[in-house]
Amino acid sequence: MIWSNDAYKILSGDPNHKDRESLERIISQDICFSYEYAINVIKGRWKLGEVAISKNAWESYHYAKNVIGGRFELGEDAISEDAEYSYLYARNVIKGRFILGEAEIIKDSEYSYYSYWYGKYVIRRNWTEELAMKCPCWLYTYAKDVIKGRLPSTMHNKMIVFGMIDSSDKYVKKYLGAKKYCTLKGIRVTKQKRLKCKIQDRC
Repeated sequence: MIWSNDAYKILSGDPNHKDRESLERIISQDICFSYEYAINVIKGRWKLGEVAISKNAWESYHYAKNVIGGRFELGEDAISEDAEYSYLYARNVIKGRFILGEAEIIKDSEYSYYSYWYGKYVIRRNWTEELAMKCPCWLYTYAKDVIKGRLPSTMHNKMIVFGMIDSSDKYVKKYLGAKKYCTLKGIRVTKQKRLKCKIQDRC
C-alpha cells in the first residue's frame, strides 16, 4: 500500500510518472500533501486536492494566498473558525471585510491583537456605528481613531454595558479610564463610579 507521503515523493521526483492519476488520488486524501503538491509540483490550482485542503484553516489560507491568489470559498468555513487566519485572509487575500470570520475575531479580542488589527487595517475608514458596537475593541478604536473623542450616547452606553459584563476587559478600561472619554460636568469620574454608572448619558 502506498501512503500519501510516498505518493508525494514519487511525483515530486517524476511529475509524469506512469501511475500519476492513481498517485494523485492518494495525495488528494491528505490535507498537508495536497497543499504541498499544488504549490511545489503543480505550481498552481489543483482542484482534486481542494476538498482536503479546505478542511484546515492554515492550508486554506496559504492555498488562497500563495496558489490561487484570491478567495478560496471552499476553505472559508475552516478559516472562519480561526481568528488569526480570518484576519490574515481578510487583509491579505480579500483585502476587505471577511464577515464570516468576524465572530471569531471579536471573540478573540481580549487575548490578542487580531480584532484591533482587523479594525485598523481591514475596516479602516469604512466604520459604521453598528459595526463598531460589536465589541469593546472596535468601540475603543472608533472613539480613538474615527471621532477622536467621546462616543455618542448610544455607543458610550454600549461600552458601559460591556463593562458591566466584564469590567476587566482592556478596551473597556482604556476607554472608561480616559478623561477625554468619560467625564461628568468637567470633573473626572472615579473608576468605581464609572463602572457602576447606569446605562444613561451620565459619564
